[in-house]
Amino acid sequence: MNTFARYVLKSFLWQFLLLLTGFTALLQLFDLLNNSADILEDHMGQMSAVFEYAALRLPEIMSFLVPFAVLMAALVTLGKMERDNEIMAYKAAGAPYFTVLWAFLPAVGIVAILHFFLADRIVPLSIQALIQQDLSVERTKSKNEAKDEPLFVQEGKSVVEAGAVGQDGTVLSHLRIYERADSGKIIRQVFANDARYDAAAGLWHLSDVWTTVVPEGDAAQTKHTQNWDWQTQLTPAEFSDLVEKPQAMTLGKIWGFISSTQVGVRPTYFYETWLQKRIALPVSSILMILLAAPVAHSLHRRERGLAMGMTVGFGLGFLYFLTDGLVLSLGESGAVPPFLAAWLPILLFAAIGGAWLIKQEGY
Repeated sequence: MNTFARYVLKSFLWQFLLLLTGFTALLQLFDLLNNSADILEDHMGQMSAVFEYAALRLPEIMSFLVPFAVLMAALVTLGKMERDNEIMAYKAAGAPYFTVLWAFLPAVGIVAILHFFLADRIVPLSIQALIQQDLSVERTKSKNEAKDEPLFVQEGKSVVEAGAVGQDGTVLSHLRIYERADSGKIIRQVFANDARYDAAAGLWHLSDVWTTVVPEGDAAQTKHTQNWDWQTQLTPAEFSDLVEKPQAMTLGKIWGFISSTQVGVRPTYFYETWLQKRIALPVSSILMILLAAPVAHSLHRRERGLAMGMTVGFGLGFLYFLTDGLVLSLGESGAVPPFLAAWLPILLFAAIGGAWLIKQEGY
């Protein structure tokens, strides 16, 4: 690493840490203002619950803001170097402008690696801790409501359908159990209005149960019982894991849903989209350098201040996140292929930034 690259590394990382800290504090303040009342009400006014919620929400907020902080830090660093004629002196020594961008790669590479580790390892743990401590925003605002997402789980020759899953998977509504013979034909069907897990006994207690037996070559027989204990190896974890957010899944778990080693409640293309998104995550930080470079360069030529550069940077960042969210939603719904859903915003804005920079440099 040459002297210029070390100078860029130091300047960029300092600006990045300052901006990430400031943006994270601001967004977390808004988050607490929006949700602290519900948390206090749900935990009998204990302020410790609010502090714990803030600490566990911090990784997810930071992960969301990293690309934006990279864009603004690169813009500030390049703008300062343009204003002090440092880039002009560097180019006067015979170095083309793109070598300035190459000097940013070590710094941005460090941020990209840390961002991937944060999103793939730390954020899932923090979200799971929020759920376990009953601090999740969704669960706090609708604590006793089940997630209306029917899902299927296979256990041996039986197929289990849960109409809705609630309270960390310990409560199932509209449960159906299809028991099959070796030939695959259904020989018994059990329908229960709801099922509750007894952790002490390790059993599921079913209520309002209708059991239909289909004998070979005979008429089906149906019997009703008010309560029935379901003997199974399935635990609440198998059901709660299926309805968790993609942000709470590691790369390995997402791959498990795609490769069918785990059973998911959503279509395969949904998990494929998030797999591609997780892989593309570090690249989004590198893209921000390509967006910041022409903005800073053009502002210097037009003799506009750094405030204008920050405004343009905010606009670019907002436009990128808007495009990214829109295309990701299309990928989750299957309207566009998973690869395009994850990579199209990066390729599109890379083309815009690259074309803008080439036009300015006159290549």
